[in-house]
Amino acid sequence: MQVDYTLTAQLLADSLPGIAPAALHGLLSGQLCSGVVQPDPQDLAELLAQELLPVVRKLLERLAQQANAQLGGLDYAFQPLLPDDDVALSARVYALGLWCEAFTTGFAAGYLRPDSALSREAREILHDFGELACLTESQSQVDEQDEEDFMELVEYVRMAAITLYQQLVGTRAPADDAPAEPPPPYLLH
Repeated sequence: MQVDYTLTAQLLADSLPGIAPAALHGLLSGQLCSGVVQPDPQDLAELLAQELLPVVRKLLERLAQQANAQLGGLDYAFQPLLPDDDVALSARVYALGLWCEAFTTGFAAGYLRPDSALSREAREILHDFGELACLTESQSQVDEQDEEDFMELVEYVRMAAITLYQQLVGTRAPADDAPAEPPPPYLLH
């Protein structure tokens, strides 16, 4: 079950003022895509420059488990945690920018290999996320084309994060799949 953005925002407003759910999810997702198996709450607290209450640690654990399963799943179910469609487009665009900015921070903090080990595609994705981090709220008139453009950006970010995860961590079959069949006898020689 997907974590609800509004409920997460309410929890964070009391526990981590100034931290948006999109930023928190982006930070965790970046860590996971960098190869961090289980993000350390103490490391995250340092990145956020905030003390983490037990309820926030529990939320982080749930978000990390869900993101890890979705990023590595074969069904491509991963979604950045962003406000619902009934929220103003300008606020959703801003949240996407926060998600991308936090993703790059989380990735940089967790990636322990030389940058030269990244594929060209991975470097381009991280560059694009850095560009998207500059998105800000706009008070301009929003039209239908803007909504479509936003949906395309979200889809790009979603698939780009999955691609990074697959390249650096790998893909795995769902846990409830039956064990693999043994290889055919002619491969056993």
